[in-house]
Amino acid sequence: MNPRLRRVFAKCVVEVGRGLLPDLVNDSYDYLHIDLASITYAVRDPRSFLVNIRLAIDYGYLKPHVIFYLDYASEGQKTVSERRVRWLRELGLDYILSSNEPAEVKAARDCLSKGRCIVLSRDYDPLTIINEELQPIKVSERAWVTRKITVDRRCLQAVMRPE
Repeated sequence: MNPRLRRVFAKCVVEVGRGLLPDLVNDSYDYLHIDLASITYAVRDPRSFLVNIRLAIDYGYLKPHVIFYLDYASEGQKTVSERRVRWLRELGLDYILSSNEPAEVKAARDCLSKGRCIVLSRDYDPLTIINEELQPIKVSERAWVTRKITVDRRCLQAVMRPE
């Protein structure tokens, strides 16, 4: 998302919920699409994060079907993503490589074809496609405190309207 549009969205985002990831998704969504690079950006050990997601799924703590989305367009992204793909395969976690558009956009587009689906990403881009998303407040290898946000479309129109 370009910086100007990011500032516009930041003005019009509305927080509608906050809590631990499982509390926000388990009874509300069948699918959780995770923009992996965005979420693990600040995590010291991304593999440990994935191991804990696997454990949360196995023990029924995280109930929606989880699919990780990885950027796979540039050589730099491919190098990082290939390492992540090995981890995802080892752990039996589902993933999709996005080579034609940013991972968070592909995740949101794929949500459109599924009922009860939400994207977890640091970016606002999913809100250009779907009406709500989850953003991390605190992500560590073991805890995922998130906020559920939506965007006020009337606010967007008013802020983007040329003067």
